[in-house]
Amino acid sequence: MKKKLLILALAAAICMSGCGEKDKTAASITEEVDQYAEDMQEAGQEGLIAPSEAVRNLLIKTWKVDGKNDVYTMRSDGTGTKNEEPFTFECGFDEDNNITLEITLDSADESELYALSSDETGYGLDLASLNNGEDIRLVPADLEFLDMEDERAAGIVGEWKDESGNSYVFGEDNSVTVKGSDQDTEGTFSAVQDAEGTLLLKLVVPGGSLEFAYTLNEDKSQIELCSPGSDVVHVWTRG
Repeated sequence: MKKKLLILALAAAICMSGCGEKDKTAASITEEVDQYAEDMQEAGQEGLIAPSEAVRNLLIKTWKVDGKNDVYTMRSDGTGTKNEEPFTFECGFDEDNNITLEITLDSADESELYALSSDETGYGLDLASLNNGEDIRLVPADLEFLDMEDERAAGIVGEWKDESGNSYVFGEDNSVTVKGSDQDTEGTFSAVQDAEGTLLLKLVVPGGSLEFAYTLNEDKSQIELCSPGSDVVHVWTRG
């Protein structure tokens, strides 16, 4: 994952110089971005993969369209299905600083072109149409999003303190304020349950996100947090 984030950050930095026109679809610069990464690897930077491949790898799963019954499944070979109808897809970058996703249904003459970005939950993807189509939001099909009235998530709302003295204030509107010694940071949070029944909490703040598996004790006065893939357990107590 670190390699993917590194190359995506690199791609974003390259795209910052773009200045595409607003009255037509911006030109693709995918080849230039991928070539830049290849040149860096040849210069001795190990572990880099083509940015377009990194984006594609992040998409490989089954997604639901928020508010609709449509289901997209994307595979590592660049093929997929929309409601069982086959398509091919390509990821790239354009001169308007967009990460792009182009989907071509086998039965269609034209492609659907989107600008791709993470949504405020950190789990979903916002797809803004670049060729006069419909904007959509994709959410992972294997996650159940929990609202703050759900007993599995309601106990998160309120103020918590970690072992270092930092405070975290969670609101019913999915807002979060991280109060550090130097400054406060505003962001959003989401609670979900995955297909294995694990409860997950994700904090999205400027510059990145943090995800934890979480467990609330019976009286909701303590929460245990563990980053996926780690054995380290963090304990927060009510502020």
